[in-house]
Amino acid sequence: MHKYLFLLFLFISCLTAPSVSSAEDYPAGGLPGEGQNIREPAVAGRFYPDSADELSKKINNYLDKAFIESLPGKPIAIISPHAGYQYSGSVAAYGYKAIKDYKYKRVIVLAPSHYSRYRGASVLDVEAYKTPLGLVKLNQGICNNLINNPPFIGTFKQAHKREHSLETQLPFLQTVLGSDFELIPILISRLSGEEFDFIADKLRPLIDEDTLIVVSSDFTHYGYGYDYVPFKKDVEANIKKLDYGAFERILALDFDGFIRYKKATGITVCGFMPITLLMKLLPDNVQGKILKYDTSGSILGDFNSSVSYASIVFTRNSEPPDIISDNNGLNNDERLTLLKVARETLESYVKERKKPDLNSGEYALSPILKEKRGVFVTLNKNGNLRGCIGHIQPREQLVEAVMDNAINSSMNDGRFRPVSEDELAEIEIDISVLSPIKKISGADKFIPGEHGIIIRLGGMRAVFLPQVATEQGWGREETLSHLCNKAGLPSYAWKDEKMEFFVFTAEVFHEEKSLVMK
Repeated sequence: MHKYLFLLFLFISCLTAPSVSSAEDYPAGGLPGEGQNIREPAVAGRFYPDSADELSKKINNYLDKAFIESLPGKPIAIISPHAGYQYSGSVAAYGYKAIKDYKYKRVIVLAPSHYSRYRGASVLDVEAYKTPLGLVKLNQGICNNLINNPPFIGTFKQAHKREHSLETQLPFLQTVLGSDFELIPILISRLSGEEFDFIADKLRPLIDEDTLIVVSSDFTHYGYGYDYVPFKKDVEANIKKLDYGAFERILALDFDGFIRYKKATGITVCGFMPITLLMKLLPDNVQGKILKYDTSGSILGDFNSSVSYASIVFTRNSEPPDIISDNNGLNNDERLTLLKVARETLESYVKERKKPDLNSGEYALSPILKEKRGVFVTLNKNGNLRGCIGHIQPREQLVEAVMDNAINSSMNDGRFRPVSEDELAEIEIDISVLSPIKKISGADKFIPGEHGIIIRLGGMRAVFLPQVATEQGWGREETLSHLCNKAGLPSYAWKDEKMEFFVFTAEVFHEEKSLVMK
């Protein structure tokens, strides 16, 4: 019974339908923009909880479980799914976790119109969008300017009555960015070549270091309910193959290739138009990455009908900052505090899936522990590596980064199974607090045992902490050869004239046995 209710839910939420004709079909608030100049939520209570407390708890639970490796730069755009949170919320959380530690002054949301068909894009003439978490204010100056630039941008109010694709992104944005950003919400229907160019030309001047683009889209809609059954055997594998064919073109920003792919396969990507527009908007110096992929078929264990979800992030390729000469070290009390946080986080999360409360008064949090610093947390068991994950670039307060990476190292290091409760007494914790990063002119400037090393060639990159070379007994060339292999490159690739090298130092400290046994 639950399966058929879900299929009905997906069919209603994702099917492209004609324009609505009666306001009686929709929640209180009527037509957005009429009466109060606020767009009332249309799908609260259906696609996501209508209680602020329940909604906040659900989103934060998704975010806590999303593990993001260090990114090469600040995110400029994400592609995020828009089904009911119970199906796609855990996937969406990966994209929003990627932007969580950054600041943005404005967010452009590009979302598909499911219920109305028109030429171009629609910007609703309101002051704010409302969710159970509060109001999201629009940048009215920019929005009014877009509305007053026909023929391909207008209001098309009817399209917004029950549209969920844009609305479902807002509670996640409110959770990770707070209320310090302004929204530019754009609902897109049908676009052709010149219309892509026209709208892209209008939006491109808005994109700077303080702007995030969110594209709302699900991917393959498979099944008779979606009138899309291109194969009947090996359905799960073929859906994934179909989706990853789309991802390949998206990550390459292959505008023409993506259009040809849709024509060739008929792939039912509901956000096809917004994604294609994104390719026109992004600068050349971006790098895309798939953070998470899942399908409703996998969730329900039934591929008679399935919708695919993905979180994809695009980051700017930027040079790491030069090393700061007056980088302050930690005193003994600060080191002990971080080790205590790491140990108690490890114990609490493995046993109860809970984090300690940093504001409980149990931890002496000095100003340096609240600075944003790069840090790795390493777990060793009986002298052998049991997990190691961290951030190269400063992303969050040092004490919070130690807490998050204690969890990630114990639960999310793909090389190992999650740490179990009966292992806790045998695990020792190392913490490596990193200096800022400095680009060096060549491999000969790298000093094994003193420097951590990052290599980058094209889109391939890898990192070793300073202690790796010492622990393994490697010299410079051997370290670089192993690092190239880690990056998926030939061992001699470090000799390539296009290879880039970055170094950093690390302040490394360890648990005492007495602390482990407490």
